[in-house]
Amino acid sequence: MAPLVTMSRHPRIVLLTADQRRHRAAASQLARALDLRGIVSEAKANPLPAPEGVPPEDRVVLERHIAERDATERRLLGDPLFPSAPLLEVPRRGVNGPEVLAWVRERAPDILVLYGTSLIREPLLQAFAGRVVNIHLGLSPYYRGSGTNFWPLVNGEPECVGATIHLAVADVDAGPILGQLRPRVTVGDRAHDMGTHTIVDAMAALSPLLAEWFGGRVAPQPQRHSGGRVYKRADVDAEAVRRMERNIAAGMIDDFARNHAVRCAAVPIVELPAGLEIGASGNREGAHA
Repeated sequence: MAPLVTMSRHPRIVLLTADQRRHRAAASQLARALDLRGIVSEAKANPLPAPEGVPPEDRVVLERHIAERDATERRLLGDPLFPSAPLLEVPRRGVNGPEVLAWVRERAPDILVLYGTSLIREPLLQAFAGRVVNIHLGLSPYYRGSGTNFWPLVNGEPECVGATIHLAVADVDAGPILGQLRPRVTVGDRAHDMGTHTIVDAMAALSPLLAEWFGGRVAPQPQRHSGGRVYKRADVDAEAVRRMERNIAAGMIDDFARNHAVRCAAVPIVELPAGLEIGASGNREGAHA
């Protein structure tokens, strides 16, 4: 795929995102670095299943998992507000509505950035074909869909935790890749440390990567590997959380921190372009080992 344009100005961005702390943090980062023309905030579903049919002991496990995630994100992200760019709030699954397309078009963006919304469909996807960039918290094509930095830890594959910045296409998390990264990892980390560090590092990489692509200096790379695992939101249950916790208790993340280079070499990714590497996104095992 050819570069978008060759220009020196910052691209005009509209962000389509959700309404939680991580999404406000992403919007704040984009507003500091690029020309953020507007934000569409889609209401996010409750991460916990309905209590009906869930045994009390399972619900305790799920509630503890979500509470730890929220506490870790609060510690590492703070409690940012959406920046002062124009804001359109829409209900859950409302991002593909005609009013959203009209609102976005009024802001004449060069690039749409997606982070945390429900699946984008036509006509929005077609209206900005080749100009929609998705931030996928997971390493495509190894893990696609939902919970893609949770399931690698359930399956004993922490080297598959990371972020993929790619062009959006109709298939889930399947478009050409601009760059990928793995999070910082330290002996003693838990699941949500890895997950939230992924968010922090992905947001640090996003703005310069978008500017480089907009300026014609980065070419998207097709996803050449077939297969991979695809998960849905409904797949997450208490037993999966227990499996992840058992893996961590057995030293999975500590072993990954100590053998970072070897384990990552077995799962190749599309590295960020030279000069855009995030200094903290490599292994930090030596700091606290």
